[in-house]
Amino acid sequence: MTNTKPILAFDTATPTARVALISPDGECLALRQRTAARHSANLLALCDEVMHEAGTSVAGLAAIVCGAGPGSFTGLRVGLAVAKGLALPTGLPLVLLSSLDVLACDLAAESPAARHVLPCIDAGKGQVYARMYDVADSAPRAKGEADWVLFPKDLLPLAEEAASDGLLVIGGTGLDRYVDTFAALPKESVLPTLPGPSAQSVGRMGLARLAHGQTDDIETAVPRYGRAPDITRPKKPLLSP
Repeated sequence: MTNTKPILAFDTATPTARVALISPDGECLALRQRTAARHSANLLALCDEVMHEAGTSVAGLAAIVCGAGPGSFTGLRVGLAVAKGLALPTGLPLVLLSSLDVLACDLAAESPAARHVLPCIDAGKGQVYARMYDVADSAPRAKGEADWVLFPKDLLPLAEEAASDGLLVIGGTGLDRYVDTFAALPKESVLPTLPGPSAQSVGRMGLARLAHGQTDDIETAVPRYGRAPDITRPKKPLLSP
């Protein structure tokens, strides 16, 4: 039976939470975004707003699709908690996506002539999360086996090397914060203030995974932090002899 229900899609890897309701054919039915230091106070409200605009509810959804990072530790925890909180009691499928994969799709859509795209998300501590993608038929393909966590000055040579083999396009909050570092790249390579990872791309990529029967286990799903959190459990004190 053909699915006629929309999916709820969102990403919280950056300071801007983006939420969309996406139809089965990929149309964006409603869209909201809000920038805040923490998403815990606004993400559920944004979800409610897009569902209300489209005249539906959680019971009328086909799935929950969530960007899993890398990105803000707190933002990712809030995003996945909301995704699980909506999916678990309703039995809705849960789909998690790499936020870098999503941002790569945004970059490829913004620059159709690009041969390589380099999504770049602020990682704090003076670093960025990034990954190189080749673009074939407008579909980015990740290179390598893992995301990078690099200082911008160490990412620049990798970007320059890729740019020598065709148009490279870089964008994301990591670029925005360290845009001066990438001033050596050709002007057409740099896309500052690109609005992404976008909820529209999260939704459309989620539809593709759902079409292939690919979902994530709610109980074992965890954010894609990119590196270990700073906060750890305190060590037990040594016993006195």
